[in-house]
Amino acid sequence: MVEARDLWWEAGRLAFEVSSSERFNQLWHASLRRTASLLEPVWPKDYSGGPFRYALPTVAMLLYTKRFDGLPAEAPVEKIVALLASREPGMALEDVIRSGLAERGHDLDDGSSFSALFRQLTVYREPMAYSSSGMELPSLDQLPGGTLMDAAAKWAVNRLTYRYFDTSLQSG
Repeated sequence: MVEARDLWWEAGRLAFEVSSSERFNQLWHASLRRTASLLEPVWPKDYSGGPFRYALPTVAMLLYTKRFDGLPAEAPVEKIVALLASREPGMALEDVIRSGLAERGHDLDDGSSFSALFRQLTVYREPMAYSSSGMELPSLDQLPGGTLMDAAAKWAVNRLTYRYFDTSLQSG
């Protein structure tokens, strides 16, 4: 239960104002709520580090920037997973979200909390398997290299697919 509280605490912490438009602020908050409710059943209970920590803002940004029929609360899991898993030709997920943010009028160089979050998720990081003291990190804390957004999206696709679509385990 502590893990679920941590997930919702983080969702609340990320529910800052993202725009001068009340409509966009409500859309961002709705995207966070939908993402947290989808991730709650798959949120890790055995460890506290790794790419899953960045899944909440990654999926929420995708929901915020993509236009679905209806509100984010009504966005089908199938479509969310498909968007996270597939990339438009020649575009990384970061680019898809960046273009969606630009369409919504966000200036990603404005120094806002939202821009800082996007930059944190999209900066390239070298592969990390060892701590600064040379100790090997547990496999769940290791990062393969790339962006946190990409690593989080891969984690979310894996977990959401297993949870919502693996009928072989649910039918037995």
